[in-house]
Amino acid sequence: MADKYYRSTYVNVNLNEIASNYQIFQKIHPKKTVIPVVKANGYGLGSIPIAKKLMDIGVEFFAVATLDEAIELRMHGINAKILVLGVVPAEQITKAIQHRVALTVPSLSWLTTAISHIPDENEKDLWLHIKLDTGMGRLGMKTIEEYKNAIEMIHEQAHLIFEGVFTHFACADEPGDSMNKQQQLFEEMVESAEKPQYIHSQNSAGALMKDTQFCNAVRVGISLYGYYPSAYVKENVKVHLKPSAQWVTEIVQTKTLQSGDSVSYGSIYTATEPTRIGVLPVGYADGFPRLMTGAYVNVNGTQCRIIGKVCMDQTIIKIPDHIEVNDKVILMDHHTDSPQSAETLAKQQQTINYEVLCNLSRRLPRVYYNSDSVEIHNELLK
Repeated sequence: MADKYYRSTYVNVNLNEIASNYQIFQKIHPKKTVIPVVKANGYGLGSIPIAKKLMDIGVEFFAVATLDEAIELRMHGINAKILVLGVVPAEQITKAIQHRVALTVPSLSWLTTAISHIPDENEKDLWLHIKLDTGMGRLGMKTIEEYKNAIEMIHEQAHLIFEGVFTHFACADEPGDSMNKQQQLFEEMVESAEKPQYIHSQNSAGALMKDTQFCNAVRVGISLYGYYPSAYVKENVKVHLKPSAQWVTEIVQTKTLQSGDSVSYGSIYTATEPTRIGVLPVGYADGFPRLMTGAYVNVNGTQCRIIGKVCMDQTIIKIPDHIEVNDKVILMDHHTDSPQSAETLAKQQQTINYEVLCNLSRRLPRVYYNSDSVEIHNELLK
């Protein structure tokens, strides 16, 4: 660790693996623009260093969820195209114009309101991607009439550009015909009008499970970071993704409980015999939730069980005699078959690997591995 980090809990992020995962999708879809989705701070791993690494290998188009995320990238030198996939408040459209950010048009009413907030003196272009709701039931237009009206309205404005159209699959990571039905509806709607520069429907699961020639771009989120959208997808594709994150801490104190001694809040664990324990400086404020109680961590190759309730800042584990203070502990490993994989943590937490990554707290330092060197980026010390 570098001297500027003042705790022994951190996340290792392998930027080379992320770049490798991106290139996998380039090989799967050689004629399409692969759009890395770096929303939610790069799924918890750090959008800025990740975007910079990807730009180094030629990426020219990113997607985020909010205008704030897009502006943050701009403020850190990311000059590639950026699309905001979520809804930007219509009255903030001038900010998008100012920062050269492409926006999603979710409805005709949003577009009407947004246009009313564009200053008459504006001379800068704004790129727009219309969202079609083909079955997700969230954002987007559901009728061809609304879609055509939106395109016409965009063309009526001198500096608005109809750049793209897209949809989002609801069940691409599950068995069944839902994805194909959504794709068919999407194609019917898009074919009803002129086609823009970018046509995209496939998310990570869709890009792994389906190759549609109709689209010329794919959006890659969770799989960019080396994780499969679901067990079903993993079992049904021949693509080897490389997990890019490893969460590490260490033992900061050891002690021996005597029979009858309890640990942590609520005293839900009470020793029935002399028991060695280790204290870890990590807790639910770091994104290691109380649901992890009863799970295992890796201490120098030994699987050690979490006992007592996970606290906000500390966690207690049961340890054998050979484990000592300063021994390294793996909370989440970068191997899919590890007892500490993101998927194993997700199962323990009754959630999905997406949420495990996104829950990684801002206060966790991220250590970035780039080629044979280590690049340190600490958001806490800005």
